[in-house]
Amino acid sequence: MKTDYQGHDHAYRRKRNDPDYAGWIKHDELAENWSLSWRPLLQKKAFPKQGKPLEMGCGAGNLSINFAQAGYEVTGVDIAPTAIDWAIENAAKAGVNITFIQGDVLERTEIADGSFDIALDGYCFHCIIGRDLAQFLRTAHRILKNSGILVINSMCNEVPSSWRDRFNPKTRCLMRNGLATRYIGDSNDILQEIIQAAFKILDVELVPPKNQEDLADLQVIAEKR
Repeated sequence: MKTDYQGHDHAYRRKRNDPDYAGWIKHDELAENWSLSWRPLLQKKAFPKQGKPLEMGCGAGNLSINFAQAGYEVTGVDIAPTAIDWAIENAAKAGVNITFIQGDVLERTEIADGSFDIALDGYCFHCIIGRDLAQFLRTAHRILKNSGILVINSMCNEVPSSWRDRFNPKTRCLMRNGLATRYIGDSNDILQEIIQAAFKILDVELVPPKNQEDLADLQVIAEKR
């Protein structure tokens, strides 16, 4: 399948010129996203309460900043140059020290094996298409220390009716102009992909859609085997 990973940079350019946006989402959505989605996940018993996370697909750094403010030693990587520039600016404004890397999350050869305690998916997994999903998980596995933790927070299951004209049920991908833009996997399939990548599932929660135009989120905490 043809993908549009580079298209994320065009989207970030548009959003950065809109004062309502703090990154991929708007300023007024940030606090809600952290309090309703991420803070409960972080408070789970299986989630490490300290350590070094690598956020894979960090975007404009909003989630990385939240984790840095919570005491974690954070590194973020994203394919979009505009997102990384924005992340550096956002971190400086927030007064936190975060290392940001511009590059493809699938191949981070400059990161040594076993460098991180946590591989953190901040809504990047559902942007990875086809065979690249396995590569994403292999990279996460490689950069983690022994018994390191993978955290996935990904859209899944049924798509809203307004999306169905763009959804390919065979590949479970959203399509635009012949390009696959999002993977809306079945939650059970995603769990199997994680297990097959040599992770042990520690905690799973399926967060239901907030409304008819939303999707369910699959939240997974898994340990490197």
